[in-house]
Amino acid sequence: MTKKYISAVLAAILLASGTFIADAAPKDKDFKQALKLYRSGMYQSARSIFEDLIVRNEDPLSEGYAVLCAAKMRTVGYESLIDAYSEKYPESVLLGQMHFQRGLDLFDGGDYAAAKKEFLSLSKDELEKGQIAEYIFKRAFCDFSMGNYDTARKSFSDVEKMPFSDFTAPSRFSIGYIDYCHNEFESAEEWFNLSSKDPRFLDYSRYYTLECRFMDKDYRYVVENGPQMFDRIPSERQPRLARIISESYLVMGNVDRAKEFYEKISDSDEPKSRSDYFYAGSMLYAVKDFEGAIENFNRMNFRTDSIGQIASYELGNAYIQTKNKVAAMNAFKEASVLDYDADIKEDAFFNYAKLAFDLNQDGSAFTDYIAKYSKSKRGDDIYSYMALSKLVSRDYAGAVEAYDNIDELSPDMRSNYMKANYLRAAQLISAGSWRDAVQNLQAAAFYTDKRNPFYQLSRYWLAECYYNMGRYEEAEKTYTELYNNSALQQHEEGLLLPYNLAYCYFKEEDYSNAAKWFDNYLASGAQAQAKDASVRRADCDFARKDYKAAQQAYENVLAKYNDPDDIYPYYQLGLSYGLSGDKKKKVSALAPVMDASPSALLYSEAMYELGRAYVDIKDNANAVKCFELLCSNTKDGNFIARSLIELGMISRNASRNDKALEYYKRVVETLPKNEYTEDALLAIESIYQSLGEPEKYIAYVDGLGAGGKKSDAEKEEIYFNSAEQVFLSGNYKKALAAIEKYQEAYPEGSGFTTSQFYAAECFKELGQKEAAIQRYASVLERSDAGNLLEAAVFNYAVLSYGLGHYSDAYNGYSRLAEVARIQDNVLTAKLGMMRSAYAGKDYDKAIAAADIVRSVGDVDETLAREADYVKAKSYLATSRRDEALHMLKQLSKAPSSDEGAEAAFLIIQDAYYQGNFADVEQMVYDFSAKAEGQNYWLAKAFIVLGDSFAEQDNLRQAKATFESVASGYEASGPDDDVLENVRMRLEKLSKMM
Repeated sequence: MTKKYISAVLAAILLASGTFIADAAPKDKDFKQALKLYRSGMYQSARSIFEDLIVRNEDPLSEGYAVLCAAKMRTVGYESLIDAYSEKYPESVLLGQMHFQRGLDLFDGGDYAAAKKEFLSLSKDELEKGQIAEYIFKRAFCDFSMGNYDTARKSFSDVEKMPFSDFTAPSRFSIGYIDYCHNEFESAEEWFNLSSKDPRFLDYSRYYTLECRFMDKDYRYVVENGPQMFDRIPSERQPRLARIISESYLVMGNVDRAKEFYEKISDSDEPKSRSDYFYAGSMLYAVKDFEGAIENFNRMNFRTDSIGQIASYELGNAYIQTKNKVAAMNAFKEASVLDYDADIKEDAFFNYAKLAFDLNQDGSAFTDYIAKYSKSKRGDDIYSYMALSKLVSRDYAGAVEAYDNIDELSPDMRSNYMKANYLRAAQLISAGSWRDAVQNLQAAAFYTDKRNPFYQLSRYWLAECYYNMGRYEEAEKTYTELYNNSALQQHEEGLLLPYNLAYCYFKEEDYSNAAKWFDNYLASGAQAQAKDASVRRADCDFARKDYKAAQQAYENVLAKYNDPDDIYPYYQLGLSYGLSGDKKKKVSALAPVMDASPSALLYSEAMYELGRAYVDIKDNANAVKCFELLCSNTKDGNFIARSLIELGMISRNASRNDKALEYYKRVVETLPKNEYTEDALLAIESIYQSLGEPEKYIAYVDGLGAGGKKSDAEKEEIYFNSAEQVFLSGNYKKALAAIEKYQEAYPEGSGFTTSQFYAAECFKELGQKEAAIQRYASVLERSDAGNLLEAAVFNYAVLSYGLGHYSDAYNGYSRLAEVARIQDNVLTAKLGMMRSAYAGKDYDKAIAAADIVRSVGDVDETLAREADYVKAKSYLATSRRDEALHMLKQLSKAPSSDEGAEAAFLIIQDAYYQGNFADVEQMVYDFSAKAEGQNYWLAKAFIVLGDSFAEQDNLRQAKATFESVASGYEASGPDDDVLENVRMRLEKLSKMM
């Protein structure tokens, strides 16, 4: 811009240059003639006369004018003549003129620094009056060209204040230009208006006035005055003016005229600056030439200043229009980290966060956005968007979490919130996490009417949770509410309400109400739980000691549901007959148990009762057969001991003391720590005493190394061993009762930690995972866990993972990694840490754990691939997309594996996100040829292909693709989302076609 200013001013002042001479004393006529020629600019002729005069007179004045003539003609070496004259006549009045002329010569040659030096070597007193304005102006011009703007402006102002001259208008223009360069546009415009009165500066002044108005955002003035000015200005200035006019039209909303003048710029061969590329990008974006906009914005060599922020923001929008969401995300991120324009920064941040969530499932950017701009800005919209996306992708926990951040839910949000909570509860219940499901089911039912089936289902499963947590009263109240409202009549759950109510009362030992509700259920004709309800109905009579009614009820069950391996009704029927005194019927009731499998539940109990029943009716042969069979088939030490004692009693009663001693001694010697061992010893003592051989008893006891009363420690050991034997037999319900009995008796006992471990194992085997976890956790806290620690922490971690308690699982596996001695558990711990961190969305820990798994020397190919998969997906979820894609490409080389198939799909999806639709089509077909057995990911890939057709407005092909998937795909289970995604797309297409 400075060069253009210099050219403009010089062109004007050339017209103002004149010749000035010093007044001279009167001379002879030759001198006067020479002086006249000098004044007329005939310097060669004048110089000849002056040189003749020098020869004749050696006149200093003539010699000085001869030097001035040489200077005026710019004779080669004239500078040396001036230097010689200055040395010869240092007091000459012509020295000022010589230095002035030399300065003018340097000025005209563009050597402004040297010119200024010459100008400073003289004072204005040495100049003619008519030379002063030119002298000050050109000295100011030298300062301006050297960047001394304040000094230059002051000197230009001095000229402007002098009487009007040819240098007045140039000075006004120069002042205006300096103010323009300093962004003082209002002042600059005033000076340009003054300079425009001089025809030499009319066009220049009008042009810069236009620039001032443009910089002051008076775009209307620009569009009203700029176009007619365009053809009158020099061609080198036209690109700049075209840019100004184009921008002004663009701001005024006249895109067509803006484009017209932009095209005048684009035709220019001038080198483009960042600013030019920025405007080109903005212009092309405005006329919807998004590819052109992208090209120009990307030519800016950096985008970290104020216009760079705007460029990155518009670049992001342009990429969105060209379907390249990946590049758009990166561009918006660039704009969001700059602080020049707060509105752009905020909106770019929002767009970046949205794309990071859509493309990477990375919600952290949304979290950061809300932390920076508060929820009140767009918080509810963000959380609603996140929740809906999570709901569609079946991440119900994530959907609930997002909705919970919204203060006031709209009707649609409420509907989806209830759905998300209900489905999350279903996931938790499926995993056995009844306690965690409660709050989801309470939320699911909160916004609906009691008559709504959704409300009723939510309440039903809430009651189920209460029941499984042992909160029977709350369960009973909830079931009663549903029953009284005739809830779920057309659903299986509705038919089960009386059955469930009956169980609540049964657990509360209210057997009368339990019987009533079991009768209600059975009367309904429902078959799902008819057998169990019939048995429990009989149990109600048994519990109320109405044995006659119980006998009839159990007989009815056995008549309808005869199964020897289902021992419970036989056992209960036998007990009923026994308690009512009918010992023979007790035998007949229990006799079928002889044919039952030894692994059947209650086998030991029923066989023992059958043996006792045979004893009661004096059928010792069958009693012996029964007890010996039980000893052979059971693992329960207590029942073995009791059976052997019964066999001993039968033998003793038959006076077969040796056989009796054999049975009793088997108890003492094979089950020394059993609770029945002391009974066996007493029986042995009694036999020896009755035989008059007490010394043999003493010898026998001494041989055992045991005698006298049991110590407290020995008694505790007997209690513990009794519980342990039941546990080892696999009767976990009975074992829990025995363990509880031991723990109540010995809360600080030496076997307490082991009993806690056994209790945890029982709960685990019974499917009560939450209770099991609590017991395992207590083992981990005890210092005497010893060898149980590894197994306890292993099961704690496994169960926590299964319940979705991923943070606890990670901590459990971390502890396992520290304590594991079993080599397989070392690897299990590392894998568990990786899987828990990934499932819990702690992606940095997942990446670190995956690296640990990968570092295992002998890790097999499958686990190595899983580790790479976890790391790649974790990179993706934290928006480290380049690292993720690098790993996914490696994984995709094994497309028939689960990880490789998903990796191939994600790479196809990335091509779609970048708008590379031709690549999508080719990649899908390639994947189809290699994805053996990977129907799910192949179907997902074809959905992306259909989406790419839709993005290209090829709706028919998109529809055909979706319909092909819909007709040929078979869902793998309830969590398979393929057909639902296809249905949604076909529904949308039907509205578009």
